[in-house]
Amino acid sequence: MKKTLTALLCLTTVLIGTTTQAGTKKNDPNKKEVEKTLKEIGGEHYVERMKISSLCSMKFDGADGEDDYYHIYNASLKEGGYRIIIYNNKPEYLGFYSVDFEGSDYEEGAILLDSGESDEDGNTTYFNLPIPDKGPASKVRIDGTPTSFVKNPQLEADKSAVATSGGGIPVVPKETSASGEVIDYRDWTITMKGKQITVNAKFEKIEKGKVYIKNAKNGKVAPVPGSALSDEDKEYVKRITAK
Repeated sequence: MKKTLTALLCLTTVLIGTTTQAGTKKNDPNKKEVEKTLKEIGGEHYVERMKISSLCSMKFDGADGEDDYYHIYNASLKEGGYRIIIYNNKPEYLGFYSVDFEGSDYEEGAILLDSGESDEDGNTTYFNLPIPDKGPASKVRIDGTPTSFVKNPQLEADKSAVATSGGGIPVVPKETSASGEVIDYRDWTITMKGKQITVNAKFEKIEKGKVYIKNAKNGKVAPVPGSALSDEDKEYVKRITAK
């Protein structure tokens, strides 16, 4: 598949590491810095032994009319699946998309995900993951599947609502339910086909008798039959869904 002119310019900039014509420096962190940041944030943002590779620095027109960038990284997870990790040009870690296809190319305003299939001419086909100038969308569709952007909680905290401890360390308020119960990552005990497993995850919603939880390891949301949960989990769900 032929890259667009913008993609080729993006690739050239990555390789030679120069400044833009307007003089705005491209501040892309290296892979070790990315991994360090994710590890410090923890939770669903860091997975042990994920392999991070730089995909591209995507150029766009900034608010001041000068060139700006989003720095894109592809992470391969040991247990399967991928993440598209996104930084701005400050550089600040913005968050990630969990995807089933590897980010392998790019064009103006989009990351191209390798579908693993080819067209009738033998050319690789791709799914588009759009990255608009205004930043990653909270939800996109990839091959028809809704995919949420998992934001960096350190950037998402409302500055006016952030308290500070005696040492000046920001304390990010926890998400709570209508009943005041804290909604956070916890260990769930699930029994399926006679086997019991423990999953660190966060409650998302309950629908048609199924409890949807987000896995801390890969950020994916999956339904679990309410009957498969432990008594403690059932009580927890009852508390956080109480009006």
